[in-house]
Amino acid sequence: MASATAVIEPLPIDRVYTGSGARNRLAEELERLEVRRALLLTGRTLSRGSLVHSVRGAADGRIIATFSEVTAHNPTSGVVAAAEVYRAAGADGIVAFGGGSVIDCAKAIAFYLQLRPPIVAMGTTLSGAEFACSFGQTDDETRVKGGWRDRTLTPKAIFLDPGLTAETPDWLWSATGMRAIDHAAETILATNAHPYLDALAEAALVIISRKLVASLVGAEEPRMDCLNAAWMAHTGSFHIDWGLSHRMGRQLGPRYNIPHGHTSAILLPAVIELERPLKPEAEGCIAEAIGARPGGAGAALRRLARELGMPTSLREAGISDKDEVRQVFADMEGAHEVIDLAW
Repeated sequence: MASATAVIEPLPIDRVYTGSGARNRLAEELERLEVRRALLLTGRTLSRGSLVHSVRGAADGRIIATFSEVTAHNPTSGVVAAAEVYRAAGADGIVAFGGGSVIDCAKAIAFYLQLRPPIVAMGTTLSGAEFACSFGQTDDETRVKGGWRDRTLTPKAIFLDPGLTAETPDWLWSATGMRAIDHAAETILATNAHPYLDALAEAALVIISRKLVASLVGAEEPRMDCLNAAWMAHTGSFHIDWGLSHRMGRQLGPRYNIPHGHTSAILLPAVIELERPLKPEAEGCIAEAIGARPGGAGAALRRLARELGMPTSLREAGISDKDEVRQVFADMEGAHEVIDLAW
């Protein structure tokens, strides 16, 4: 029987610079993109470290303004403030130096100003946001997170430099590593899975499950391996319909102030266990990739999360009212079963 027609649409990323010292080619890339007046976006912690000076130096005078108040879950107020700095500075491009929220903020600025400035993403975590054309943004009052995507928001150039992750806190590095595992696992579990994307997702699971703990000691080789794996895990982001772990985590995170990596640590094992009877081959693929027995992928991921110091249940994450959580997802099919398994 012939397979169903599928369309894989690669995102318009011009270049990915990888390896130690890749940041030193930033000025060259800004020149290629004809960026003369870049806004540097970053977070408060990174803005107080030494690496931000390295990024500014690598830009060779092309950074003319900085916004360093990007915070977790990308609240609307922060996007508005950053957009005003961009406009006031007369910037013509953005250098996003940080994790997923920083890179999402860069896309949001472009979206709301109805401009398409070149975005250069210099990631410091394993979120994979640099390899997506989508962004999430949280309403300051309701704490509801919305999402938008547009191919023209894709970063034009990406730098994967393990040296730029040196100031990333261990808990954040671990959490985003679990998020990368979630990207890969839900790629394999997706209803519109594809062999090409499955192969990259499987490779990502093999690498991250074996290298994430080792990468915490700061050695650049396992960190580079994990950065490459996060790239592989996110390749299907524009094509794949990710499942309940992503859809539920998007709302649980901002509502209860839980990092998305922790929502993945809690929800993904439950989702895998819920879907195992219907998708035994996909579960077996995930299990084999992470070194677990068939049927044991969920339990193995919980063990990894505990080893990394992450919560593995909704209660451990500080949620006390199960009925309240069920109400949040009253209209989402399968969500109540996941909540029961993750409680």
